[in-house]
Amino acid sequence: MTVTDAVAALSAPLAPLDETVASLGRDPGLVAWWGTGVPVSGPAHPVDDGWVLLEVGDATMLRNRVTRQDLYRTGVSTLRRTLAGLLLDDLGLAPTWAAEVILPRADEDRLTAWMRAHLRLTVTVREDRKLLLEPVRDAMAPGLRGDREPARSALARFDAAAGERPVRDPSVPFRRP
Repeated sequence: MTVTDAVAALSAPLAPLDETVASLGRDPGLVAWWGTGVPVSGPAHPVDDGWVLLEVGDATMLRNRVTRQDLYRTGVSTLRRTLAGLLLDDLGLAPTWAAEVILPRADEDRLTAWMRAHLRLTVTVREDRKLLLEPVRDAMAPGLRGDREPARSALARFDAAAGERPVRDPSVPFRRP
């Protein structure tokens, strides 16, 4: 499969997010996140009006990438941290420090609910995902590419909202907020 084939697969018509998530397996591949109502400009979906491409990523196991990272915790998902940085005020999010900047559980739940309402996902099973990731990203030009604006500013805003990193007292055991 070529870059063109991967782009075509990731540009397929959008299904409801829960349907797509339910169909994911343990295969490696590429994921494309599409959003509506997101304060980001990106390429429009070729079939479904009102949806823009937010991010393209790769996964060792598609189901784990989506359910245990992107739709689960900000500590393990750049997409979530970026969206949280963009939506801090709109969703009333309050990042805090643990081992890294994270969201308290109630804020994680609020962000997940927002994502389920405003995002869609397309995937393609690809053994050669690592080789194709950058050429596919270049071809599709997602609006929240992590190494470019506005993603970099959103990530910085998310981290800054947590304030200064506290000095940890080694005599107190670590507990996740």
